[in-house]
Amino acid sequence: MHRSKIMRQLGLTLLLYLGLIGLAQAQSPTQCLVPPNAAATPVESTALEGGHILKAAPGCLLGVYVTVDSTTTGYLLTFNTTTVPADGAVTPIECIYIATNPGSVFINFSPQPPEWYNVGIVAVFSSSGCFTKTASAHAFFHAIVQ
Repeated sequence: MHRSKIMRQLGLTLLLYLGLIGLAQAQSPTQCLVPPNAAATPVESTALEGGHILKAAPGCLLGVYVTVDSTTTGYLLTFNTTTVPADGAVTPIECIYIATNPGSVFINFSPQPPEWYNVGIVAVFSSSGCFTKTASAHAFFHAIVQ
């Protein structure tokens, strides 16, 4: 009996040392681990716009791109919300500069895992920067969400 308790503790110590228990505890049930046959939904603009609600519920962002017309450069921002944020100070999840006009940039989480948004997924084109949103209705958005 005593010997099995020592072996169990030794096994737990080894697992802790290898980080396997810590890894299992760190994994969240809300992580986006997408099986190959999981359904994904394409979302796209129907006209030039300054922001697009990609998913109005918790979900995974697999990828998004924005193409802007020839009027301005700016930033692709993503937000963990269900509405397009008002102009002003913002705190995006992602921010990527679009250096040319016309121009395109993309966020691609392949080969996995996608990024988890626990409220909703919104993409915005801003002409003023990562932390100050100024809407600019000169963008076409396309995304794949789950």
